[in-house]
Parts: sequence; C-alpha cells; structure tokens
Amino acid sequence: MLPTKAELSSLLASLYDAAGNSSLWSAFLGELGRATQSDQAGILLHNLSDGNHGVSLQWGVEPSAARSYQQYFGARDLWIQKAAPLVHEGWLATSQEICSFEELSRSEFYNDYLRANGIGPHALWGVLENSRSRIVNVGLYRSLRRPYGDKDIELLRFLAPHIVRAFRLHLHLSELKARADNLHHAMDQVAIAIILLGDQGRILHTNHKAGQLLAENDGLKMVQGRLQAERASENSELEHLFVQAQATSRGTGLGPGGAISISRRLRPALHALISPVRNVALDSATPVHAVVFVSDPSQKVRPPAVILRALFGLTPAESRLALLLCDGHTPPQIADLIGVSTNTLKTQLTSIYRKTGTSRQSQLVRLLGSVMPIEPPK
Repeated sequence: MLPTKAELSSLLASLYDAAGNSSLWSAFLGELGRATQSDQAGILLHNLSDGNHGVSLQWGVEPSAARSYQQYFGARDLWIQKAAPLVHEGWLATSQEICSFEELSRSEFYNDYLRANGIGPHALWGVLENSRSRIVNVGLYRSLRRPYGDKDIELLRFLAPHIVRAFRLHLHLSELKARADNLHHAMDQVAIAIILLGDQGRILHTNHKAGQLLAENDGLKMVQGRLQAERASENSELEHLFVQAQATSRGTGLGPGGAISISRRLRPALHALISPVRNVALDSATPVHAVVFVSDPSQKVRPPAVILRALFGLTPAESRLALLLCDGHTPPQIADLIGVSTNTLKTQLTSIYRKTGTSRQSQLVRLLGSVMPIEPPK
C-alpha cells in the first residue's frame, strides 16, 4: 500500500526541487530513505565497459565510503556482478532476489566495505537507465533488522518514472548552468528546443531553437501565448501532460508528465518531453511549472558534454574529441583543428573506446547519438 497522497506529493516536491538544484538531492534521498525505513540511499552509475563504478548522489553514506566504492569496491560489488545480466530500465529487485545473505557475507565486498561502513546488507534497487555499456540505478539500504518487502517495492515502482525524469532533468540543467550563469543565455547555447511553461500552459520563455520551431508554425505553435499542437488529438494529449506536470509541480498531483510525438506536415514528427519542474524561476513572482524539451529527428543534436562526463567518465578533452567525431570530422582533421599530435589523439580515442565499450568510430557515433536528455515517445 502506497503512502498517502500528501506524503507522495511531499516526496515528489522534494525530488523535483533536487532536479532544479543539485544541492537538494541529499534531502530527497533522505526523505525517500525515511519513507522506506532505510539507513542509506544513493544513485549509482556503473560503466560496465571499463569496470568504473561510482556513487553519483547519496544520503547517509560517508564521503570516504563513496570514494572507496569508486576507487576499489565497485569493481568487487557482488550485487552488480550478479544483477548486470538481468537488468533492464524499470527493473526493480531486492538484494535477497540476487544472492543470499550467506553468500554475500563471505565476500570481500560485504566484510570490507558494507559492514566496515555501516551499510546494511539488505538492498532495494530500481534501474533508471540501462544500455550496453552503463547502468544507472537508485539504491536503498537497510541494516539486518529486516529485508525489503512488497510495500517498499510498490513505492519505488511508483517513484521510478519520476526519478528517471528528474535525474535526466538534473543532467540537462547541470549542462545549462555549466555553460553560463545566466539561464536565458545558457538555454540559447544548446541545440535542443527548450520551452518553460507557467500557469495554464502559458509560455514564459523559449530558447533560440524553440523560437525557430514555433515560428515555422508546423506541428507545434504558440496560440494566444500558450503552447499548442496543430492536430487536435495531439493537442489534447499535450494539454493533459502539461496539466499533469503542473499539478505535480504545485504539490497537488502525482504524475510525471511524459513524451509525445508532434506530427508535422512535411517533415518527421517532433519528439517532445514535458516534465514537472521546480526551483527554476525567471523571477520571484513567476513560477515555472513545466519544462518542455523538443527534439527534431531530422537534425543532428550533439549530446551535452556534461552528460558524456557523467555517464561515461570522459575527460573534458575526451568529450571534445567525441563531439567533434559526432560532427563528422575525421581524426586527422581534428588533430589539425585543435592543434594536437596524432599520437595524443590516438591515446584519447583509445580511452574513449574503452570507457564507452565501443571499438570503432561508427559505433561510438551511434552510441553518442542516442544519448539525449529526453526519451522518445513510447
């Protein structure tokens, strides 16, 4: 049985606050931990191609423990070793489903990491993202007093789509903030269309790319200051997703928003994602209730460098090289363009292949082309 609507609304408000302000993730994870009677909680990133594992965000975990996990114990994590072949996005499981406590208690991971750092041997996981080379999951941890049960799983199942949405929003907003202190200017620097919506779906701000899309008046348009789809059926769905996102942002609803395909007359349909958002204000008197990301499949969009660093552990130099490859430049052209030796470039490219689990430039470009801050409509 889920908590009350008021308790769920409080959790969601805390979550979307964190999406807009990265310093608040610990507060959300703490609220989630208390709701499930957990002792620790975290979001973990596993790069399976090179064995790099890290605690991206955490509550109740000492910083020294998080560092030792990344530096040594992540590669010896018995749980992820057993779970990796089984997981898919949306997968939920408890630790007892993966391995028995008897088996866990004989491992170095348990004796020298979990027990040594006071991290409970009972765990509950929800997979937020899964691909050939990486897994992102939320993890909850309890002491020996009792394992997780159906009630805890039901709560995490309800929250999982919201956590996916908020974590992707967190990555995208982090990229914007890394580009410039001014939100308006930063939004104009990215190649994906971004629209901020206030009360009743009124458009509060569009970045340069979104302004171009709306000016075309093809599929997606602005009517009396509000965002609309040209087709009536799609517009009804668009309005429904906004109402859902706005209610969640205000603390009166529980929906995560969602993705929608917006038809155009001559070109491929646009892909739009509407997400609740908090802590993104244009001014103190104008709250933003929803953010809309719109991608155009007919145009190539570079994945943000901050996302490449977060998901694959690429260095700034490696991210620059990867993005130039995505733009169609060859390694010799890139060496001339950025003024580095071919040997340096080969070393960086070898590292990129290792970290992303690829072996050829074509594989790398396909993989990075799929790294988007929004998901296509189901």
